[in-house]
Amino acid sequence: MAEGPVLAVSSDDLTRLASDLSEMQSHLDKQVRRMDAIVDRIESGWRGEAAKGYRALHRGAAEDAVRIREILKVLEEAVRMGRDGFTEQELDVLRSMRSVQAEVDVVAEARELSEGTAPPYSEINNL
Repeated sequence: MAEGPVLAVSSDDLTRLASDLSEMQSHLDKQVRRMDAIVDRIESGWRGEAAKGYRALHRGAAEDAVRIREILKVLEEAVRMGRDGFTEQELDVLRSMRSVQAEVDVVAEARELSEGTAPPYSEINNL
């Protein structure tokens, strides 16, 4: 009987990949916060529809980053579980994680990433 494809990847390679996926989640959060700080500085000089439009565009990017981060979490866990082969229980855990991922409040998470940045500053205050 012919067996299915065999994964020829070392345990160390899978561990490194899982660690990289974990680091990418952190990097993504940091970049969203950095981007938010830049948007705050830009927005301080803008008023009206342009400022609102730019903020909305940024908010959409932050929400997309949260979605990507949640996918990276599932991938990281799948790689860690896959090092030694999947049991039926681990497959159930992955299915459960996917359903939890669908329940993440992306808007609230994106808002949380944007909190804590400096308030807009205007040079008018120096007059």
